[in-house]
Amino acid sequence: MCKFAHINKLIHTYHRMKTWHLWLAASIGLVVIAGMMIREFDLDALSKIHLSPQFFAGTGIAVLLFAVQNLMYTLRFRYLCQRKLSLSQSFRINVLCEFTSAITPSAVGGSGLAFVYLNREGVTMGRSIFTMFAALLADEAFLAISCCVLYLCVPSDLLFCTASDTGAASSEWLKGGIHVVFLISTLIVAAWTAILYVLLLHRPQLLGWVLKACCKIPGLRRFLPKIEKFSNDMTLASQEAKLEGSRFWLRLMGYTSVAWLARFAIVAAILFAFQCQGDMLIAWCRQWVMWMVSILSPTPGGSGVAELMFRLYYADYLPEASVAILAAMLWRAIFYYPFLVMGTIVLPKWIGKKL
Repeated sequence: MCKFAHINKLIHTYHRMKTWHLWLAASIGLVVIAGMMIREFDLDALSKIHLSPQFFAGTGIAVLLFAVQNLMYTLRFRYLCQRKLSLSQSFRINVLCEFTSAITPSAVGGSGLAFVYLNREGVTMGRSIFTMFAALLADEAFLAISCCVLYLCVPSDLLFCTASDTGAASSEWLKGGIHVVFLISTLIVAAWTAILYVLLLHRPQLLGWVLKACCKIPGLRRFLPKIEKFSNDMTLASQEAKLEGSRFWLRLMGYTSVAWLARFAIVAAILFAFQCQGDMLIAWCRQWVMWMVSILSPTPGGSGVAELMFRLYYADYLPEASVAILAAMLWRAIFYYPFLVMGTIVLPKWIGKKL
């Protein structure tokens, strides 16, 4: 009886937290879009939107890319767990991670809880921590390397172009600010990649030492037993990582790269749907910049920042503000809001089932 009361209490607490975070995550982006519509929306511009076969084809391609992204992440979780999880379990883990990212600050907030979700699905703690760190390492390594390649290969006047470059109301400092934020985010991601590499493959005990030192602070000493267990599990995860050969890491990077490439290509499909003129390869490359800016956003899932950036950043593709706002709404509706919906369905059932 006590156990069921504890379950109900946890679920009730979750529902209160979930609702608050969910409404915040959804409302910030919608408020920004509403503000842009009030200031810039023009009904006459809607006549320029044609519900042609190209529109539906572009939207369909965007949805397909979204499916490919999630398929790759699902297969990656299953691969990292040595196929001990079913496809449905792996997909559920992916949804939970993406949902957590969507309701926590920045655009990458949910990956750090992957080991909790995996362990509750029956994966050993050592393997769960290894999977979390390996997935994080693959993601951060992809972003760090690809951002450096883009910065060196794509002209900055194309990569960091904003509305100011097309005559719209904006200033040069915005372009320079985006440039600076991109560089700072890239440096942070590169540093984080190096830290993950060291922790996972060379010095797993370092994290345990830091956390144990924190436990010397009055009020935190009660966490010491859990920290010691976590440190031991981290060592086991490192040992498992060292046993994997280069073929394992190459396949992991393959899943990761395809997932990110598909994620970033969604915007190009949206622009194609709206019959935009311009270099779609450049539009695709700008997604890296938008993502790196969103990393430093304090809002849940980068809400608000992403919508505003889309309007400014793709003004040379969508010069009509009204059309740009609708394109931004469709873009977020395909790759962001589905996780809010799926998460609210999956997480309560998952909590109730596992507790």
